[in-house]
Amino acid sequence: MFSTQQRLAGDSASALSASTSRRTLLRAIGLGAVAVGGASALAACGGDPAPTSAGTQGGAAGGLAEPTAFKIASAPGDNYFLDAVCADQKLFDKYKLDVGEFVFPQSGVQAMQLFAAGAINGMQQDTVLTMASFANAQQGKRPVIVGMRIPETTYSIVVNQGTWPAASASFDEKMHALAGKKIGVAAVGAGADQQLRLALEAAGMKYEDVTHLGVGQFTPGIAQMRAGRVGAYVAVTFATSELMAQASGGQSYIQFWNEDAPAILSKQQVQPIIVREDFLADSKDVVAAWKSAAWDAKDWILANRKEAADKLNQTQFGGKGAAAATAYIEHYATSVVPKILPDWKVGKDGIEVMIAVAEKLGAVKAGQVTYENIVADFARA
Repeated sequence: MFSTQQRLAGDSASALSASTSRRTLLRAIGLGAVAVGGASALAACGGDPAPTSAGTQGGAAGGLAEPTAFKIASAPGDNYFLDAVCADQKLFDKYKLDVGEFVFPQSGVQAMQLFAAGAINGMQQDTVLTMASFANAQQGKRPVIVGMRIPETTYSIVVNQGTWPAASASFDEKMHALAGKKIGVAAVGAGADQQLRLALEAAGMKYEDVTHLGVGQFTPGIAQMRAGRVGAYVAVTFATSELMAQASGGQSYIQFWNEDAPAILSKQQVQPIIVREDFLADSKDVVAAWKSAAWDAKDWILANRKEAADKLNQTQFGGKGAAAATAYIEHYATSVVPKILPDWKVGKDGIEVMIAVAEKLGAVKAGQVTYENIVADFARA
């Protein structure tokens, strides 16, 4: 899942676009402006952006013998915070990965296009989109899952101000309270809208029981909520759910990751890391170094929760989203991390849930994707 923040990093115009876009977002939620550099979101904490390229000395056990180019696509926000931590803590340098500046695609679809063209070597990506790309790509150039960074779903529904069922109400009761309401999604038919479809069907409702409005990404979504044009919005990450509620005066209403949500939602694993088949065949050591850097970033967050929350707040929320940043880091530490398998290994059950989701949504045909053909052998649990 990628935001509409930047085109290719390294282009001064796109770096300016990213900074301007985030300022617009922060103004929309009443948090003021924050400047963000193109290389690393965490570099915005002060001074010049920290380089993400590997140094010529140092290194770590499991690191590469010499600096090796590896182009990563990323995105601003909480789902991709590990990438920013890797850059800020110079973990790419530690493992001698010459990452340079991140690529920030305009969307998940554009990310897959750049990936197919070889402009991106590795990235964290939506599981269903990865499966659809695998089913339609040329053999040898298909995306392969080499790890699972976020082994849970990150979708939720935020409701506007008004009278809603209590937090203790059942999933079905909360969903039925949305009947007849206008619900905002980034785009009708896109990922968030498909997740809404699954939630409606899981509650025994029909897609047509609510009005689906494509209102754009987070920033225009806030404007629509504030204007009262939509009664709810489907958020795609934990932090955007918290910030949307803060900005609209509403509440984070249904969290798809909660155990009381139906399994078709709560058992999803939505953020694997991927490389192309041909890249993996020649560069397993590079993939291993990339995974090791991210593992160290995860450990840094766990050992430095307050500092991690402060950095997330300062770089993403202009210093005014402390509560959302702290809540996310706590959620990451207590909910996400316990589900992460050693070395980011990928469990079969989670992938089979996602295959069922992809087939149900028509993204792939039955039998096109299996755990064995889409998950690299060394990454299987």
